Amino acid sequence: MKNSFYLSLLLMSLLGCGETKKEVKSPLPITEVVKNKEVDSAWMKDSLAIAKEIQLKKSLITNENVNVKLSQFGEENKETRIKIKTKYGSIKIKLYKDTPLHRANFLMLIKNGYFDSTLFYRVIENFMIQGGNADTDDIGVRMKNIGYYEIPNEVKSSHIHKRGALAMAVRDQSDVPERYRHRNSSAYNFYIIQKGPLSDKYMRKIEKRYNISIPEKNKKIYRTIGGSPHLDNLYTVFGEVYSGLKVVDKIASVLVDQNKRPKKDIYITTEIIK
Repeated sequence: MKNSFYLSLLLMSLLGCGETKKEVKSPLPITEVVKNKEVDSAWMKDSLAIAKEIQLKKSLITNENVNVKLSQFGEENKETRIKIKTKYGSIKIKLYKDTPLHRANFLMLIKNGYFDSTLFYRVIENFMIQGGNADTDDIGVRMKNIGYYEIPNEVKSSHIHKRGALAMAVRDQSDVPERYRHRNSSAYNFYIIQKGPLSDKYMRKIEKRYNISIPEKNKKIYRTIGGSPHLDNLYTVFGEVYSGLKVVDKIASVLVDQNKRPKKDIYITTEIIK
C-alpha cells in the first residue's frame, strides 16, 4: 500500500499537477526508474551537463555584454607588458592604458591560452605582420568557448600607426552599405606595423591617394622610424613594440604564397611580463 502511494506521487510529479492529459514517456517502466540506480546516475550526468552549458553561456562574451565583461576584467588585471614568442625570437609589447577594452581583451586572451599555437598568417613586407588565428578546429573551439564579439573602437589620434604599433584588425565590410559600417575591432586578429622610415615625397603621395592630411608632428615620427599613416584614425592602436623589432623584420621577410601567408608556418605563444 505504501509503495503504491509513493508510486502515485512520482507519477504526479512526472506528469505535472493538473496536466494528467499529457503523456510522459519514460525510457524504462516507472518501477524500474525508482529501482534503477544507473538511470538515476544518467539523469544526474545530464543535469550536470545542462548546468555546465548554461554556465558557459553566461560566461561567453557577446556584443551585448562586451563592455561590461572587458571593463570588469581590466579592473581586475592591470598588466601592461606582454611577450609574443616565435621561432625567430620574442617580441615585447607595451599595452596602452587609455585603450582599456583592447588592453583587457588582449590580456584575457593570453591568460586563457587562446593565442598559443596560433599563427602569423598574413605577412606583407614593408607593411605589417598579422596574427591571432589559425585554420584548425581547435582554434574554432577556443573562439566558441570565449565568444563571438567585436570590441568597440577606441581609436585615438594620439596613437598612430608608427613602426612597431600594435592594432586590431577590422572585419571586412565591403558587403555592408556604407551607412551601416563601423570601426569596431576584431576580437582575435591583431597586426604589428613593420614599415620603416618614410620620405616626404612618399607621404605626399599617401596624402593624395587616400585624401588625408598627415599632421606635422606625426610626419616627424614617420620620417624618423617609419609606419603606415594611411591607417591612422581607422583602426585602434592599443600598444607598441619596445623590444624585438628585428624579429618583426625577420617575420616580414619570409617567403609567402599568393595570399600573403608564410609558406612555412610561424606559430606563436604569448605570456604576461610581470
